[in-house]
Amino acid sequence: MYRTIQIKLDRSNELVQTARIWNAACQDVIDYGFAARDYNKTRLNKATYRDLREKYPTLPSALHQTARDQASDMLKRLKFETKPFKHPLGAVRFDIRTMKVFLESGYCKLTTAFGRLRYDFQLAKYYEKYATWKVMNAQLKITKNACYLHVQVEQPDPETIQGDRRLGVDLGINNIAVCSDNTFWESGPVKAIKGKYQYLRSKLQSKGTRSAKRKLQKLSGRERRFQRDVNHQIANWIVSKPYDVIVLEDLTHIRNGKKNKKLGKWSFAELRAIVEYKATAIGKKAVAINPRYTSRTCSNCGYQKKENRNGKTFKCKSCGFQIDADLNASRNIATFSRSDRSRLSSTSQS
Repeated sequence: MYRTIQIKLDRSNELVQTARIWNAACQDVIDYGFAARDYNKTRLNKATYRDLREKYPTLPSALHQTARDQASDMLKRLKFETKPFKHPLGAVRFDIRTMKVFLESGYCKLTTAFGRLRYDFQLAKYYEKYATWKVMNAQLKITKNACYLHVQVEQPDPETIQGDRRLGVDLGINNIAVCSDNTFWESGPVKAIKGKYQYLRSKLQSKGTRSAKRKLQKLSGRERRFQRDVNHQIANWIVSKPYDVIVLEDLTHIRNGKKNKKLGKWSFAELRAIVEYKATAIGKKAVAINPRYTSRTCSNCGYQKKENRNGKTFKCKSCGFQIDADLNASRNIATFSRSDRSRLSSTSQS
């Protein structure tokens, strides 16, 4: 499994100038590849390497290679629909040839246009648990006041727990997450905060001034960080439950564009991704199933009919079983993940 940790470095002139040269070289490769409609790394290297070495003689060969790889990946990702652009101080890619990071000792050595330089850092306490993991690669990001090295580290996945206790999780707007063990993560407090963000956004949008647009950008960043923090809290709550398999809904293309008036568009894809990697880290399984018919099927008798659900309440038209609609769906999610959907349990789950 992989993790990315952030290390703060002093903002030095050497790193800034290296970033400028590296990004210029990367953009040159992008320009050639876009014109030639080619993102093959071997052909890009053959066509551009010699010219770039002459144009940017202070940039080491290994950094020319990472710039070429970055250009290739960007061209491939955009499929020549639009021409990629590298900011003069955009992120710089480092690999095992161009950097050494000693997490336990608190320093790193980076290949720059001025030679191999050492930078000391203080590893945040939260990241100390990753200090013994294997360093794979890194990206250097430069801000106005500091430089940040985003280091990817790797460790083998832990052994998967051998068990089949399943927890179904229904994701929705009324309740962000409802689990089949009769527990709810209600969205009321989140709606209140999201509502404040939406109110401030509408006020700033109505002004339309340059300062209002700057504040909108800052507000958007705070809102994204708040949403991600809540998703982490929900994921921790879910994976800490005494179950071996966590079953989520595959919401790809489901509810696309729909949003709650106060909650807005919640990032369920992000929540699912966080649950998956947190579950893997402790040896649990996380699987996703098609949510089709989970909301209209009775978790007690298996009878399926659209009229079974009426708003937040589920009442089976066949057996009369009545339950919260989201809780009913979460139980079906757990059941559907075990076998064919036609073979639902006929006994009530309490």
